[in-house]
Amino acid sequence: MDEQLINYQIYLKLIHERLLDKYFAEQAPYLCCKDGCSHCCKKGQYPMSDIEVKYIMIKFASLDAEKRNKILTNIQNVLDERKNCNSAEQFFYKCPFLLKDSCSVYDNRAIICRTHGLMFFIEDNEGNEKYKVPYCVNLGLNYANVYDTIQKTVTEEAWKISGIDIPPQAYNLSLKTLTNSDITSNLGLEFKNIKPLIEWFM
Repeated sequence: MDEQLINYQIYLKLIHERLLDKYFAEQAPYLCCKDGCSHCCKKGQYPMSDIEVKYIMIKFASLDAEKRNKILTNIQNVLDERKNCNSAEQFFYKCPFLLKDSCSVYDNRAIICRTHGLMFFIEDNEGNEKYKVPYCVNLGLNYANVYDTIQKTVTEEAWKISGIDIPPQAYNLSLKTLTNSDITSNLGLEFKNIKPLIEWFM
């Protein structure tokens, strides 16, 4: 493994220790993620940088031949589907690394996969924050216990009714934020060419 990928491993360890593990622990009363739950892997675009894809492919290379062949078939199927889509921006697909409702490259998964499940916010060009909940809230899963189905958002009223002591919290989980930190600077890491996963195989 080259030096950049070694530094990326260090980055992942630090970002979990300093941020992600804490976030998931704080929001545990609102999360339903568990083995075999793969709704988030069945319809998405999965934006990733070059180094994330390289790291995933290390895990891919270690899989047995049957799994590798299945993943390659999945990739080709998604590429074929994409040819029939008029707009790349509207093209959503099942992650080709998902096998039998389980991530075949879980230990090496991308940053977006590591953060998924939490409530988050994004900022528009004026600096206004827009809050987002995982779409599985509509399946009665993450944050469904504090989600107002009429207002289509998590509300303080719903939280008070829930009886949960810890309030629901949104975090800045954008790739731009997570990959432009002191950690990446100190490790000399660059996250280049962020684009949907399938585009790395075109």
